Amino acid sequence: MLLMDEQTKEELISQFSIYLDNYQIPKNEQNIDLFSLFTELAALRNEIKLESRQVKTALDIFKSSFEIMESSHEQLNQELNHCHSEQETKINAARKLLLLDILDIYDRLEAGTIVLNNYQPSSWTLFCNREINFIQRLQEGQTITLRKLEQLLTQYQVKTIETVNKPFNPHNMCAVETDSQLNVADGIVTCELRKGFIWQNKVLRLANVKVNKKNIVTLLN
Repeated sequence: MLLMDEQTKEELISQFSIYLDNYQIPKNEQNIDLFSLFTELAALRNEIKLESRQVKTALDIFKSSFEIMESSHEQLNQELNHCHSEQETKINAARKLLLLDILDIYDRLEAGTIVLNNYQPSSWTLFCNREINFIQRLQEGQTITLRKLEQLLTQYQVKTIETVNKPFNPHNMCAVETDSQLNVADGIVTCELRKGFIWQNKVLRLANVKVNKKNIVTLLN
């Protein structure tokens, strides 16, 4: 290992000392004038404007997308409501036909029940207990069936139209016969020939009635 002599050490120390004396520390701080400051502020303002435009554009796009979505939602609701309305109309039309068929059956059962209830056996049939019992059971069966139909009509909110002793109403009655009762006012219904019914606040079937004869032509017109 070689050792440095004293003279060499002194020369190196002298050179390093001279270097330190002549060395200048660089200044990191710079003087900022007003022009540079305004330039930086202008650049910052332009950048803010650019970002504001981008934000506004994004908001406009979002607003337009939201309006399109809202319009589509409204259109969808309208189409759904239209479909529901159309479907409800078809269902009501089918129900109306079914109810009219039920009313036809109701008329037949009611007429048969009236005939059976008014039935009076003749003298020679008084000894035919079997036939009498059969007629009684038939009366009971038809009466029960008639009540079931009336309950069904009530369930569907079908109501009868009151006609007898009421003024003739061409909106829910049909005058098929005339009457000539002197103690009854003109245009009053004296007899109901076939019941009329109302369903959903509309006439399901007109009532066939007999109306007192005076001014009946005017009433029918």
